[in-house]
Amino acid sequence: MEFRVAWIKNKPVRLIVQIFLSIIAAAFSAFLYLNLTDFTPALLPMIGLSSITFGLIWGFLFIIRHYSIHGTEVYLLFPMIMFILLGIPFLTESIHLLDFLLYIGVGIGICLLVAGIYWKLFGLIIPGALLIGIAPGLFFGWENANINNPLEQTGIMLVGFAFGWGLITITSRTLTRKFVWWPLIPGGILGVVG
Repeated sequence: MEFRVAWIKNKPVRLIVQIFLSIIAAAFSAFLYLNLTDFTPALLPMIGLSSITFGLIWGFLFIIRHYSIHGTEVYLLFPMIMFILLGIPFLTESIHLLDFLLYIGVGIGICLLVAGIYWKLFGLIIPGALLIGIAPGLFFGWENANINNPLEQTGIMLVGFAFGWGLITITSRTLTRKFVWWPLIPGGILGVVG
């Protein structure tokens, strides 16, 4: 009985057990994926699956920590988001520069948005929303090299950038009682030009 009480009070041991449980849960998820899909053991998909599994470790650690300490450690979500989004291009075997810009840009943008909303910092919401708009704008604007009109590609990119400015207005409502309307000015100009 004394050992059990000492184990509960020993925080480093409890953290090691939580990390071990999250690794087991992520390995079980990867095992289920390997058995339920027609997975070909090539190098790039294995790198992608490893990255996604490593991201799931962080996700399961977030869930276990949330329920064990009855609090939220939101910083554990950031490596989860980044590793999962970084593994997707490898898993789908589409490794081009624009694919990485899309997934990494959207991942960093989501992390900044989550941090800005959680810690109530408007200075993190602005770059997060802009990155979420710019990364898909770059990807969808320049992914198709067969388009002969570079103005059309630039217009698609500007519309994505305008979406990021509009997202600032939408997410600002989580921190203030009223909408912040000033981001719609550059967003509207960029949308019309695009």
